Amino acid sequence: MHASSTLQHSILHPSQRSKNLLLAVALASLAIAGFVLPFVWNVLAFIDAMPKMAWLQQLLHSVPVASWLLMFAWGAAIPLMLLFALHQSPRHRVRNGIFVAVLMFIAITWYVHMPAAYRCDAMYPQAELACSALKWGFSTSLGLATAAYVFAIFVVAFSSVGLLAQCIEDKSSTPR
Repeated sequence: MHASSTLQHSILHPSQRSKNLLLAVALASLAIAGFVLPFVWNVLAFIDAMPKMAWLQQLLHSVPVASWLLMFAWGAAIPLMLLFALHQSPRHRVRNGIFVAVLMFIAITWYVHMPAAYRCDAMYPQAELACSALKWGFSTSLGLATAAYVFAIFVVAFSSVGLLAQCIEDKSSTPR
């Protein structure tokens, strides 16, 4: 009797296995994000060299703190939308994909036109701690956003493999 109850407790319930798999995927996503983050910075530097709209650049440079803080909002909206889209039914995937693409366009346009965060020290020499926090925040949010993208890719890939396996199983169990 004791052996069977120990065996029962040692076997994970399906929900616990799912949680462990989700945690493993999340940790793997963070690890991969840490690896690819230098490449992401290079891509952002390339994007920053793109042509600019003078009126938008002038507008964002006139309120640098607001433009930096709003960049956090645009940057957070994309991975949050990606994670939200994972919980939606398949019929909403196109709509969610378009929404993510629009948010990415806004975020990239905003990033290209806002004043560079590294200039915070020169613009606000009395706010050294705030400028350090801003730079740290941009690095951290970029890392977390990259991890969210990788996580979404992993989840979609695993879902696709699961659907493929289910289709193969359905075909093999169908009588001929």
